[in-house]
Amino acid sequence: MSECPSCGTDNKPQARFCRACGTPMPSGDGRTCPQCGCALREGARFCKQCGTPLPADDQRVCRHCGRPVKETSLFCPFCGEQLEASPPQQERERCPNCGALTRPGARFCSNCSHEISDTAMPEPTQQPHGFGTGDLLPTTLLAGRYVILEKIAQGGMGAVYKAKDKRLQGTLVAVKEMSESAIQPSEREQVIECFQREAELLARLRHPNLARVTDRFQRGDRHYTVMEYVEGDTLHDVLKTRSEPFPEERVLIWADQLCDVLAFLHRQHPKIIYRDMKPGNVMVMEGTDVVKLIDFGIARFYKPGRRRDTIEFGTDGYAPPEQYGKAQTDERSDVYALGATLHQLLSLRDPVSKPFHFPPLHRLNPKVSHRVASVIDKAVEASKSERYQDMDEMRTALLEGVSLAGSPVAVGDQAGSPEDDGESSAVDFGEVGVGDAAPSRSVSIPVPAGETVQLSSDAPWLKVRPRSVKGAAAGGGSPATSVDATLTLVPEALNAGRRRLTGGWLTRWAGWHTQLLVPAPETQRARLKIEGSGGTRHHVPVSVTVVPRGWNVTLGWLVTVAALLIEVGVLLALGLLALLLW
Repeated sequence: MSECPSCGTDNKPQARFCRACGTPMPSGDGRTCPQCGCALREGARFCKQCGTPLPADDQRVCRHCGRPVKETSLFCPFCGEQLEASPPQQERERCPNCGALTRPGARFCSNCSHEISDTAMPEPTQQPHGFGTGDLLPTTLLAGRYVILEKIAQGGMGAVYKAKDKRLQGTLVAVKEMSESAIQPSEREQVIECFQREAELLARLRHPNLARVTDRFQRGDRHYTVMEYVEGDTLHDVLKTRSEPFPEERVLIWADQLCDVLAFLHRQHPKIIYRDMKPGNVMVMEGTDVVKLIDFGIARFYKPGRRRDTIEFGTDGYAPPEQYGKAQTDERSDVYALGATLHQLLSLRDPVSKPFHFPPLHRLNPKVSHRVASVIDKAVEASKSERYQDMDEMRTALLEGVSLAGSPVAVGDQAGSPEDDGESSAVDFGEVGVGDAAPSRSVSIPVPAGETVQLSSDAPWLKVRPRSVKGAAAGGGSPATSVDATLTLVPEALNAGRRRLTGGWLTRWAGWHTQLLVPAPETQRARLKIEGSGGTRHHVPVSVTVVPRGWNVTLGWLVTVAALLIEVGVLLALGLLALLLW
């Protein structure tokens, strides 16, 4: 007789289930379910009690939870623990193209679809799915198209490689790698989200001072982003070699570009707040003064009405006080970080040494003009209301009355020719009412003979026609021709500003209401980009002052006054009630 292990009832020797309680009877080998401990019959594939899949005798199992796993699995899909490499994995062949394990007899690799020959396969240059980052060796092939050339940088959670794209005739790219195994489990979700957000942001943005993202993929526990390769050094690396501050003119050239790209981010819908402006995130292209903003890992979309950020990230010394959870970050947070960066470039004082404390710039470096020093000192004010309210305002103050003779010239530009030396004369549309008809302006574009020039705008409210113009054929001794382009405003994209009030606490209290309810005139700025096929580049500043309708302003003030009176009445009523109850 066979006794039931659950209720103790005697059953037939060959019984598969207890006749009293229905519990599966133990087989001759005494197998039990690794999940619930229930006795199992011989040959069972699932536990009748809890439904857990059961491994076959020759199947690989997780040593932590006992459940069956695939031969190629690195982590258990049930408990998440790392799996030990099994002997069958070590004996299997690898794809000669990507190094992935292949099943016996396979003609094509399941990972990259490369045809597998009958000859012995060479060992790959990199063990796939290893822990940490930075171990990809030269000639390693990723995603079937990116050949690693060398490692550029290495950090705690990731690495950056220089590679070439086989599908684009060997175009150089930068491959950014991040490994989940190098991150604490409690932080893994946040870091992966930041890494993916960076790729998604840069993939849809187009600006000459942003590195473009062209691809993103995952391989095991490693995440990769493929970006435009920028040859050069970061401002952080350049600072290490300096024994004296940078000249003011050169810093203003960089500041002009940084203000422009940050203002471009702030004009997106919704606004993009960069939140990590510092020398280490600004790349200077080799042989030029063109800068590229890199590393968008902690950039975030601005959400009106939110009182503080969900995630508190930033770099000590460059991050403003509100970025430490006291308030929501906005354009003024990037103004502060840019001011801290410019302060360091012009003084060589590291702001990390004493966060939130910036000695007057002119005292540290008397060579800096009083105007520029006062602009930067205002940008790093601890209170948001005391700083510049947006990047355009800070840029105007920095470059007021300044002619940047050494404006940036990218690789391939014809440095020294007067046609490509920075800004052309500005175009001002004057005052335009909200909802009014779209005015137009004509601007004359100098085009070298026989050259094609591309025209574009960096603001959604400005359209340019035509987008491409071609100079007349060379001849007659005329080196260049002038072609007229038409600039047109887009009324739907023009928005008036909001009334800001500064002063004592009463004024600031009223200012909270006016910023929401009272429209005000606001000057918006953009640039007409001119890029020639021969490499020449310059731009035309464009500005317009958006004026709200009079009845909107009147209504805004009436609603503001009414709201203030209601709030005062509520406070008085609450105070009277408290006195009566007391």
